[in-house]
Amino acid sequence: MKKKCVNYINLNNDYSEKIKYTHVDFPFYFHKGRFSSYPNFTMKSHWHDDLELVVPISGHMIYNVNGQLIRFGAGEGIFVNSRRLHSAYSDDMTECEYYVMLFHPMVLCSIKQLEQELVLPVLKSSQDFIHLKQDEEWHTKILQLVHHIAETSKEKTALFSAIGSLHLIWSEIVSHINLNMKTKRDDMQLSTLKAIIAFIHEHYSEKIMLADIAEAGYVSKRTCGNLFLRYLYKTPIEYLNDYRLQKSIELMKNTDMTILEICLACGFSGASYYAEAFRKSFGKSPTEYRKMI
Repeated sequence: MKKKCVNYINLNNDYSEKIKYTHVDFPFYFHKGRFSSYPNFTMKSHWHDDLELVVPISGHMIYNVNGQLIRFGAGEGIFVNSRRLHSAYSDDMTECEYYVMLFHPMVLCSIKQLEQELVLPVLKSSQDFIHLKQDEEWHTKILQLVHHIAETSKEKTALFSAIGSLHLIWSEIVSHINLNMKTKRDDMQLSTLKAIIAFIHEHYSEKIMLADIAEAGYVSKRTCGNLFLRYLYKTPIEYLNDYRLQKSIELMKNTDMTILEICLACGFSGASYYAEAFRKSFGKSPTEYRKMI
């Protein structure tokens, strides 16, 4: 039986993603992925300084960008601005293959004037994302450029081709969005949420309560709950348990620890509760899932 490959988003303590660029000396990443490689067909919430483009090849997905849900499939795509909180999942647990491309804004800043006039205004704007559709000519150009990068990725001149395509993509973006858009007033809320999630990621193995989680962001329990529901569509405790389950899968894959040892290491109070939560989330017992991966 073919073993299932399981992918994870590798995060820093501040909840930002650790990105392993395709080229050591150039902050650019390109990858062909599939949703079935993520536990429960879900890519967990994260953020990064890099700009992101995702283009499905087949199937569909739902992206959550700063609390806004966007459903799109093959023939469409999404551009996600720098430092935006985002996650993705398949709502019906069906396969979705896609291209994902990340590149740091510094790639576009070879000239100071370009940085000041055509890069920073976009990064600081309220343009969290762009849903790329076939019925917009400039959207189609961007989608075609992503496919061009994929088609030329094995060629000797792939990096030159990618650099040129990135600048053409950015040219389309800055030519068609309003660079004078004011920044959002909810940036402070997102900063608070990131601080709270960083606390959860650091202390998930300990016994922590809702009061502890709220205190990490210097907010009330009610405000803490509202932040999670607004941006992540789940309660703080649901997020904590989901994160514990994700960490338990990593331990299953990478260690020889017993299921009970994994359960306790991830902060669950007992094996029966852990098994119940695991089966509810993944449709299998921890033991059955471990055999699968």
